[in-house]
Amino acid sequence: MFSQKAMGLSLCGNDLIITTIWKKLIAYSHEDVKIKDFLLKDTLQLKHAFLPKEKFAGDIILSVPREFSIVREIEYPHANLKELRDALAYQLDSFIPFSNEDVYFDMHSLSHNRHDARVLIVAMKKTELDNILSKLQAINIAPSRVIITPFAFLPVLGEKEGFVVVVSKNGRNYCYHLFENNHFVLSSVIKTEAELTSQIETHLPGEIMLANISDEILRKESKIPVQSLDEYAESYGAALYGLSECPCNLSLISSSKRRLNAPTVLMFFFIGFLICFAFLIPYIQKVNNLAVLETINAQIKAIKKDVSVVEKLQDRIAVLDKAVDNINEVRGNYIPRIDVILELAKELPNNAWAKAVTIIDNTFEVEGDAVSSTNLIPILENSPLFSGVGLVSPVTKTQSGREKFRIKGHIRRE
Repeated sequence: MFSQKAMGLSLCGNDLIITTIWKKLIAYSHEDVKIKDFLLKDTLQLKHAFLPKEKFAGDIILSVPREFSIVREIEYPHANLKELRDALAYQLDSFIPFSNEDVYFDMHSLSHNRHDARVLIVAMKKTELDNILSKLQAINIAPSRVIITPFAFLPVLGEKEGFVVVVSKNGRNYCYHLFENNHFVLSSVIKTEAELTSQIETHLPGEIMLANISDEILRKESKIPVQSLDEYAESYGAALYGLSECPCNLSLISSSKRRLNAPTVLMFFFIGFLICFAFLIPYIQKVNNLAVLETINAQIKAIKKDVSVVEKLQDRIAVLDKAVDNINEVRGNYIPRIDVILELAKELPNNAWAKAVTIIDNTFEVEGDAVSSTNLIPILENSPLFSGVGLVSPVTKTQSGREKFRIKGHIRRE
């Protein structure tokens, strides 16, 4: 309770940086270790390069370089992120050039309201991440979370206000990360210094922080304050996730490996208790009602004059049961939006791409491109979920010869 520890991992070139942070009451201390040529060494060499003193009991967070990952920002027309996460399991290749079988992926919410949400899809090829995890396993380190570079710098920024840019480099390319009031805004991979300067001028920040880059790159012409971070800043920031409340739940590995800190566990326990209590009261009332009915039935047999009262109670119960059946019938006619999206994903052929899907009441509209758009209408018409399917606008061709389409139809509520 009074002492916590966490470990942060980052890659600097081929080297592995390990930072361990200890928190005792409100005091922090840390230790840094570098394993040279970590990505180039085989399992046997790694075992001799680093021998941990004991099995680490705290949270372990691995931060992989931004250029190793695929980041795609999308806008989702509804604020139900759970529906989007479920849909991504089937249509991830609609947003990135890989399927969910080829990559580890997760989502990070940038903003959301009652009507729409802006989210980041972050993915990394399984072969690349598995290679790193297997090398870590050789030195008895098993990360509980895997994030990417820009999120590791969030705890390092502290309470900085306004726009802050962090520029990192882990190879030939520069990585540009923009933050506003300690919230992640965007991240991109940039090849040249000229492109980097142009990107910075697009959103003039109040401060620039450089990681693994010479500060002379931007100090020559820029009047913006520039601060150089040491090579341990990324691993230090990753380790802070295990000890602090940072606004990021991203993890590219299985959620079963994620660790919840004590306040979060307490919050979920309290919410779970309230939910159980909310369901427990009706259950207790139902049990009590059944007991009352049994008592009344026993009294009916003994006291004939109470029969009429009991019959009235039973009639009332019948009316309530009918009302419940009517409600269940209405609910049975509702088709969730995710079912419509999944039906479109199942019915559309592999040579068709859906760029946008709009669902309003009992109609849907899908926009995209395909080898032959006219073939899509009979395919969707044959679905038991759709009817009245037709083109909204004339079919046009793209430069690659594919046909762009807008198809609209009705959703059957049978």
